[in-house]
Parts: sequence; structure tokens; C-alpha cells
Amino acid sequence: MSVFSYYENGQTFWRYYINIRSKKNPQIRLQRMRGGFKSQKEAEKEERTQFVQVTSEIARLENQGFTWESIIQRWSDFHELYGSHRYSKSTVWDYAKLARKWTQSWLKRPASEITRGDGRLLLNQAAELGQNSSYQRKLKSVINLIYLWGIDERLIIGPHHSPVFGLDTAKKEPEKLPEILTHEQIKTLLREAKDRKHPWYPIWAVTILTGCRNGEVYGLRHEDMDLVSLEEAQRQKALPPHERNFGLIRLTRSWNKKLKKYGPLKARYWRNVPVSSELYMILMEMKQHNFGSDEHGQFVLPHFSHWKEGYQAKVLRAFCREIGIPPVRFHTLRACFATHLISRGIPSTTVMKICGWRDLKTAERYIRLAGVDERGATEGLDFIPNDQGIMEKVVSLYDYREANKNVSL
Repeated sequence: MSVFSYYENGQTFWRYYINIRSKKNPQIRLQRMRGGFKSQKEAEKEERTQFVQVTSEIARLENQGFTWESIIQRWSDFHELYGSHRYSKSTVWDYAKLARKWTQSWLKRPASEITRGDGRLLLNQAAELGQNSSYQRKLKSVINLIYLWGIDERLIIGPHHSPVFGLDTAKKEPEKLPEILTHEQIKTLLREAKDRKHPWYPIWAVTILTGCRNGEVYGLRHEDMDLVSLEEAQRQKALPPHERNFGLIRLTRSWNKKLKKYGPLKARYWRNVPVSSELYMILMEMKQHNFGSDEHGQFVLPHFSHWKEGYQAKVLRAFCREIGIPPVRFHTLRACFATHLISRGIPSTTVMKICGWRDLKTAERYIRLAGVDERGATEGLDFIPNDQGIMEKVVSLYDYREANKNVSL
């Protein structure tokens, strides 16, 4: 607080100035200033009155807690400073960005004053803008996460739940069939890419033969591989498929495009990928090239700028359209790897280890897609009476079509 004199039109006047910042919440700051008093005593009297009002207002604002914008920023700063075993740095950034994007009207308001009505309006707006139920649930989860953190840290005073706690989202849409390539389509992709000398051929081949994620393939180094010699490889080819061993790849790092650096794998533990005979030949060929190196070792694959910048899906889709197969995302190559392994009878637990899945929930999607659990289940119902067996009297579909091709329907 301060009272000072000033001159105006040849006369002396007095003015007071009050500037108070909350000790609990530095973002709360109130100022008052007024002049025109003819005496110092009069200015000091009004200053004391205003000081009581300002401190009372500061206390009221302190009881409301921090603004929603402050809560988001503090949550983000906390996880960046101390780290988290649950959320990577890029995930923290994504969550904070998502919260700010959808709660623009909340940002300047005290978080404690945001109501369930506000939350319901937010989810309705998301639905009206075409966001599906999955997206709405994610948005709801992010807001719950940040808001509850604010309550736990005593930055939000009063409420015990977030504004979207317990609110219903839109009904879950019917599940779509995941995009996948058949065995023949995969062979077409790799054959055409190789024949046309497409620069991305080795990248696609290594990805589909390892089931690695995009960032993991980008992070591969020759030092991560333990391959057998050429002489041993020839000996291994003579063995039964289930006994062959051409070496392994040990995955320890993944490229993070958002952070522009390498980090741990998504599951945050290293894993091994067995090398097949097909993959072995590609890797041995890659050893003949020099694609550069860094502190982690020698690059296995060429590091195109489009790949580093995250355009790998566009390149793949464009080539798929060019050769007449379904245009798929880059991540679909990993799905193809898992699905076709499972369909060949490889145990799901083995596929989970190779792909780096911690629980069966993720793998179940590919198990259903492969249809291994259902295979042969309906064979043997034996509903149609036939003493000699069904297969002995199955009519050839080809002969049937030929015999009836001139019959108009």
C-alpha cells in the first residue's frame, strides 16, 4: 500500500495505490488506485477501506482455487518434471493439448466452479461435431485425470469429482473390421516393390517380417542383431522350420517423432524378435550398404526425410493404390505380421512376446481376425442324413456352375 501526493492545475492532491498478490496462488493479484483526495488523511482513510475489501476478495478467490487453465499447466509441468511410469512425455503433451482444445470456455474460470452441466454441454458439442464414442470417452478420461489430480493436490477446493464424472457418452459404434492384407496381397506388395526397385522396399519387408512398430524399425541398428554366419544359415535351411535359428533382433529403442529423439519401447521393456530365413537374407543384403550411423550404431535401413517426418503411411498408401491392392496404413504391416502368425498356429503367448504386448486384450483382436479359435468348430455337426458321408457326395461347384450357366434366373 502507498499514499503519495501529486500536482495538478497548480494544486496538491493525494492518491492511494494498492497491489496485493495471493501467497497461496500467485496468479491471483488485485490492484486498486484512486486519486483526487485533497488531504493525505482522507486518502489514507479510503486506502484502509479498500485494503479490507481487496484482502477479502483475495481470500474469496483463494477459496475458489486455481483456474482450469492453471490446473492443466500445472499437471503438465508436474509430469514433465517428475516423469511418470504411466505416461510418456509425448502423451502428457497430447493430453494437455486435447484438454485445452475442447475446454476453451473453461480456461479462465476457477476449476471449482465448472459444473456437470458444463461437462454435459462439452460432450454434447463433441458429439455434434462428429466425434465418435471412442473419442468422447478419451476426452472424458483426460478431463477426469487432470481434474482429479487438481483435487488431490488441493489446487481445486470443494468438488470431489470432475465435471464429466459419471456422464454418459454416445453409444459405442459397431466395431469395424480392421484393415488387413491377405497372404497374397502381402506377397504382391513385396514382389512389386522389389521388382520396381522401390526405395521403401527394404523398410516394408523388414517391418512385415518383424512386426515392429514404425519407431522401432526406424531405431534398428546392426549392433542390435545377432545373426548366424552364411555357412550356418545354409545348415539351418536343411532343418525342419520349427528348429531353424537364423539369429535374433534385440529391440531396445524407438524413434519418437514428436520429441525428435529416441526413447524406450512403448511397453517400456526390451524384447527379442526371431529372424526368419527371408528376413535373414534381407538383413545380410542391407549390410552391404552404408546408410549412415549415429551414437546408437550403424543404420540397418535408409533414413528418408519423409520417414523421419512421419509420412510413411502416405508413401505406403500411394504405392498400394498404384499396384491395385487395398491402401493400408504403415501400422497395418505390424497387424499383418501378428494375424498371419496366429493363423499359422503360432501360440498367442509367443506372438505377444514378439510384438511386445503386455496383456491378451490387444492380441485378442488379431486372434479373432485370424479366426483360429473358430476354425473347424462347425465341422462334425452331422445334421444331414448320409450313410456314406457328406464329403463323398459333395457336388462340384464348378460342374454345377457349368451345368446351369445358361439357366436364366
